[in-house]
Amino acid sequence: VTSNLAHPTGDRADPTRLARRMPHPLEEIRDNPANSNEWKTSMLKAPCASPGYFCYACFCPCCAAYQQRDAIIEAGDGKYICCLGMCCLKDPCPKIPCLCCEVCCCLGLAASFTRIHIMMSFNIKPDPMDTYIICCSNVMQILAIFAACFCDRETAQFMRNLADLIFYLVMGCMQTQVHVEVHEKHGGIWPAKISYPNQRDPLMK
Repeated sequence: VTSNLAHPTGDRADPTRLARRMPHPLEEIRDNPANSNEWKTSMLKAPCASPGYFCYACFCPCCAAYQQRDAIIEAGDGKYICCLGMCCLKDPCPKIPCLCCEVCCCLGLAASFTRIHIMMSFNIKPDPMDTYIICCSNVMQILAIFAACFCDRETAQFMRNLADLIFYLVMGCMQTQVHVEVHEKHGGIWPAKISYPNQRDPLMK
């Protein structure tokens, strides 16, 4: 059997096919035609949509992440599952201290999983600008690591501070976007965590 990589008509000869096969966290949401709704506000405009909550989510992001996830849990059966079941753990765990550990130790993932759950529940399609903002934060974290390895201490500290500043601003935008979506568009009713029998979790490949 001839390998796809060696065949002239394989993925190497067709970058578009290769790109489609690369994993993407929102791939299934993006490609599902049922997801045609738009966010009440984009992450870019979220600070102006709810300035007070944005400040709260920037300065107390772990508290905001805990409250949003707790609202989802209480809207369902009251059982906590790590990362809403989108990672390797699928069995219920004690909400305290497990949820506290998730939002404190893995804040970015915790907020992202909550956001993806909102998108799946309300059939919201990804906003390209949101993706650019999140990617910018991720790139800055990578640059900060490189600076720590190859630059002097002062430069490395500057890059780390800049990357952290952008990260917490993005957390504020992300969690404010979710807050505005639920409270201004859906009357404050949080969607419960449900099973998707015919759909894989968006982060599982």
